Amino acid sequence: MDPSPSKPYEINARLFEFARDVINCFPRTARLDLASFKVWGQLLASSSSSGAQMEEAQAGGSSAHFISLSRGSLREMRESHYWLRLVAETKLANHQLVGPLVQESNELTAILTAIVRNAVKNAEKNKKERIKNNERR
Repeated sequence: MDPSPSKPYEINARLFEFARDVINCFPRTARLDLASFKVWGQLLASSSSSGAQMEEAQAGGSSAHFISLSRGSLREMRESHYWLRLVAETKLANHQLVGPLVQESNELTAILTAIVRNAVKNAEKNKKERIKNNERR
């Protein structure tokens, strides 16, 4: 199953669609070989975890918490990208369906990297401003 042709702009919606598309590509057969079962299981876990962590990050109580959860989301997306490439390269079950997902995981990794970088930069800037304001008092 191909990812949606029109991708949402909002990151949480896009991560949700990615996890949904991974689930929809999961081979549903009673006689799945062990390698496919193991790798697809890891892929299902990491793809859904990336979106869940980003959802949680949106409700983070501090910038440090947001950064930590966003980094977790990024790590899980990098892991998803790895498992997708492994499915494709080793021709595991439903390997013919993962090409668009490899591309999407690559794009999501780039987006999440930018989110983390910007959040870290903003946190450092805010910290410097607080220190500067405290020195003025």
